[in-house]
Amino acid sequence: MSKEIMLKAKQNFQENSNNKGITLVALVITIIIIIILAVVAISFAFGDNGLIKRAEDAGEYYANDTTYTEDSITNVESYINDILAGTGGETQNPATTVAEAKENGQKFTDTKSITDDSGDTVYIPGGFGVASDSATDADDGVVITDGTNEFVWIPVDDASLTEMYNTTTPETGVDIELGKSSLNEETTTTKLFSKARIRDLEGFAPGVPSSKNLREPDILIDTTYGDAVTEDATKGINLIKSVFEYTDSTETGVLKHFAQDMVDEYEAVFNSVRKYDGFYIGRYELTGTVESPTVKRGEPVLTADYYQAQNWYGLKKSCSEIVKTSAAQSIMIYGNQWDEVMDWLVDTEEKNESEINVDSSTWGNYNDSREEAAVEGAGKRQDAGHSDAWSANNIYDLAGNYFEYTQEANQTYNRILRGRLLWQFNGRISSFIS
Repeated sequence: MSKEIMLKAKQNFQENSNNKGITLVALVITIIIIIILAVVAISFAFGDNGLIKRAEDAGEYYANDTTYTEDSITNVESYINDILAGTGGETQNPATTVAEAKENGQKFTDTKSITDDSGDTVYIPGGFGVASDSATDADDGVVITDGTNEFVWIPVDDASLTEMYNTTTPETGVDIELGKSSLNEETTTTKLFSKARIRDLEGFAPGVPSSKNLREPDILIDTTYGDAVTEDATKGINLIKSVFEYTDSTETGVLKHFAQDMVDEYEAVFNSVRKYDGFYIGRYELTGTVESPTVKRGEPVLTADYYQAQNWYGLKKSCSEIVKTSAAQSIMIYGNQWDEVMDWLVDTEEKNESEINVDSSTWGNYNDSREEAAVEGAGKRQDAGHSDAWSANNIYDLAGNYFEYTQEANQTYNRILRGRLLWQFNGRISSFIS
């Protein structure tokens, strides 16, 4: 092979080697660039601040924003409803006076002590606010509302508490002295029954249950008309079981259960009145239905038939269903509470003794209502709160309209009625702070 041919072959080989080297370098560089781009892309997509994370965050933000918006709408709706009902939501500066709470329509979350125009303390239970038409002084009737039901504050000082419960000096913290049940220990296992509020009035005298004895709380031991009736589904033990849903297997067990519930409630009311220096009374007679009772103006009054003894139990239960929270509990009013309300009306000079105990025709709904009480509709049963002429210190129909049951036992077979007018019966409600 000639020298020229050898040189030409060598030159071609070198050129081909250089081309391969360039091609390999380019390939490596390309791969590196692809890897870098892939890492960047993966990081961009899956990193802490990547597209997918941002998409997830956006989903969460959207969900949270939707929930926040829905909650905000619900809160605004609730706030508007409270305002329309006369009770607003909590404010940044909670009211310290009745006047402030009334003005801003504040509904308190927890039980709150505020002062009236005279500097006296009024306790507002959680879930309630001061009504828009409330007085701002307790002596004129401070009204609270939960948006539906309305109650009026009744202040009770130490002297009145002692009269109501026949206690030793309340400031010592000594509990009330409770007597023995009229059913005796053989029937009831508790000695916590009170004979404290026995009223020595005309036709009534203190002592053991008889035809001349008022007392509370106590069982009606009559076996024909009282709580101890057996073998009758419309009254007595069988009715107590069905109304209060007792599961006791014996008649004695039912009476014990009922007795203990009455005692527990009575003591709870006493302890509340002593702690808070007062209690609440329903502004109106019991309204609504047995299943959905209320204390509301303009509503038909919930009634019972005198000849159907079971209805006292039904009314008692209905009274306890109106307010049932950790802050307060409603109950059928006791006789001693009713008496205290009457004393309060006299003490505040809203009424005098004669208007309370002799002739209430000037401020109640009667067939012979007179003066300002003789408004249109007088002498006929009316819905709750029919006329301002039939109110006293913001409480309606204490005189006239419907009979109102209390829990006060009379003799051995019936309960005391107040606010008399016609032969139909209702329950007046009171409420105590838990």
